[in-house]
Amino acid sequence: MELEKEMRELNANNAIKGAAITGLKDILARLTKDRLNFIAANCALEGRSKLKKQELADALFERITHAFHLRKAFLTAETKEWELVSRLLKAPYVQDNRVFADAYLFLMDKGLVFSFLEKDKLFFVMPEEVKAAFKRLDQKKFREERAATQLVLRYTEAAANLYGICPVHKLLEIINDQNDIGLTEERFNDIRLSVSDKVLAWDVQSGFVYSDGLEGESLEDYEAFLDSVKDKPYFVPPREELLRYADIDYFERTPQLEALKGYIMQQLGKAERMADALVDDIQLACSMEEPLGVIMEELELRKIQLSKKQLNEIVPIIIQVRNTTRMWSNRGYTPAELSPDPVRSADGKVVQFPVESSKIGRNEPCPCGSGKKYKKCCL
Repeated sequence: MELEKEMRELNANNAIKGAAITGLKDILARLTKDRLNFIAANCALEGRSKLKKQELADALFERITHAFHLRKAFLTAETKEWELVSRLLKAPYVQDNRVFADAYLFLMDKGLVFSFLEKDKLFFVMPEEVKAAFKRLDQKKFREERAATQLVLRYTEAAANLYGICPVHKLLEIINDQNDIGLTEERFNDIRLSVSDKVLAWDVQSGFVYSDGLEGESLEDYEAFLDSVKDKPYFVPPREELLRYADIDYFERTPQLEALKGYIMQQLGKAERMADALVDDIQLACSMEEPLGVIMEELELRKIQLSKKQLNEIVPIIIQVRNTTRMWSNRGYTPAELSPDPVRSADGKVVQFPVESSKIGRNEPCPCGSGKKYKKCCL
């Protein structure tokens, strides 16, 4: 309910108050100069600071309806944004109070879509002149180029999520091996620059794709990381599986994770909703290579008290989860897959094999977090 309230407030703040209108000149006339300046900045309109309000509106009209401007924006529109564009191309307006801001803010900032609020109803409009300019594009060529652009962007996000850091040349190799598009570094850079004004989960620097999960790390940290993985191979799953990693929340639902979920529900008596949330957080902690003590804190945060028997049962399950979790430090492989003696098939591919030993040494720190040795605590 709180999320819905915030959504309504955000939608209301972004909307023009009053009845929906569809003419771009009429819409621009309704906007304040500050709002016009904001759109002009997002459209990279030069000399905007020197223009009076009407001059600014006239210059924006020319920029917004220019084929190059709208083509570039529509090529990079994400799935939710493109769904809204597709709806608006078929109707004078769309009345929908359930549209989230992430489906229209980028388009609104470019002056391609506007929203109106009338009697608590939210209307979305793509100006008639924008529709007309879009229809003048070569539709077949545009859709082919959009499909290729979106594919490259999905691969880039997947690589950032799966590897943390990936050389651009390796990314191009993967894309070209799995698709018949002949992607060049020049074309990749064109696509990358086309989304430079969007909020992304990745960046490209010095010939490497970086996940924003590494934000704040120093150059020395990057170099140390790259040095630590230089002799490790890249885990490159089949095309459809790899592209699932474009979703930042995606991870494999392994048998080990299912075993952990089953234990939480059956032996700890927790509801499936809590079990799912706990498994998700433990998987994330494992992927970040957090120590066992930190992982065990996920149970403490939910006020789950374990008996010594339960502790001895759940710790090996969690260790198995960790050993079958894909990690940046392994270039997407799991610790189990990169153990010293991996089993390989005839074609050279790594075959899944039993995970590392889950036995806790007597003199190791107790996983309960007491600070004592295991033999003097929960053993």
